Amino acid sequence: MALILNATSFPPTLGNYDDEDDSYVPYDQRPETYIVSVVFLLILVVGVTGNGILVLTLLRHANMRNVPNIYVLSLALGDLLVIVTCVPFTSALYTIESWPWGLAVCKLSECAKDISIGVSVFTLTALSAERYCAIVNPIRRHVAGLSAKPLTILTAFLIWVLASVLAMPAALFSHVPIVRLKGNHSILVCSPFPKEFGESYQKGMVMFKFLAYYAIPLCVIAGFYLGMARHLELSTRNMPGELSSGSHRLEQIRARKKARIFLRR
Repeated sequence: MALILNATSFPPTLGNYDDEDDSYVPYDQRPETYIVSVVFLLILVVGVTGNGILVLTLLRHANMRNVPNIYVLSLALGDLLVIVTCVPFTSALYTIESWPWGLAVCKLSECAKDISIGVSVFTLTALSAERYCAIVNPIRRHVAGLSAKPLTILTAFLIWVLASVLAMPAALFSHVPIVRLKGNHSILVCSPFPKEFGESYQKGMVMFKFLAYYAIPLCVIAGFYLGMARHLELSTRNMPGELSSGSHRLEQIRARKKARIFLRR
């Protein structure tokens, strides 16, 4: 969701208005003005309800606070952040032509979007690493004297810190410029790219976000899951009990398959 919202920082009609023709359609005559509002309202209601129930459930029941659920809690909090701080303002851009909330809300909205994206992506990456360690070397952490739950909480906290640091450019440089339209008309827009920084800054930030939030985490996650699949395949081939009865060996194979299915969930 956060990735989709990040592409809607500007009004749908933002562009080079000096070169536009007279085919401009007012907002109240566009079907997307009403369709998008309804869709975003559903996202707001379902997102707040679903993630809110999940957060309350994990916080109220201590027995559910295992390692995977701590990461799930972090993901839910990240979703709530972007839903509460971004969805209402982004949906309004399809019904209100000009940005009406000022500079502070613009900075908050842009920063919250980047934080939510970072938390979601980095948490999924950490979760894949956790699953890899649990499969490939499950006793490594105990040998090293590390406790799983405190280490996971620390990792989740550091993920939020990293996501917040990477979102600082949006908080510092987002601004509300005036866009001139034809007919001596102008609107305000919320933009994370200051005009004085030039087009190179915009292209650089887009490329940086593509690498940091998509390409690099995707490669890391793929590497961990490929490593898990390879390890499970080799361990299934070389599992002990080759000299035991066929029925016992079959039970071992079934147990390994159940473990694979559980890890995919």
